Amino acid sequence: MASTLPNRRRVKIGATVDPTLLRVVDDYVERHPGCDRSAIIDEALALWHAREQERAMRAQFEAPDDVPPEEQRTWRKVRRAAAERRFCRPGAAADA
Repeated sequence: MASTLPNRRRVKIGATVDPTLLRVVDDYVERHPGCDRSAIIDEALALWHAREQERAMRAQFEAPDDVPPEEQRTWRKVRRAAAERRFCRPGAAADA
């Protein structure tokens, strides 16, 4: 399990961890030469970071946008008119 992060200066940390999880990590490292605790911690932190970004994006998209309904209707009309001009043949009736 090689680190997916670019090669850059590493920062040493200390952390208190669940002994059962550490035993699982150490068992994995023992069975996989070339792997070490740091690589597993790097991957765990990268996965955590990706999950947090996903949560933040979901919260952003699910949050109310505070755009007044009338403005939303106006923009919808503008988008439909632009799509009709772009995709409909001249003289063809558009079903919008």
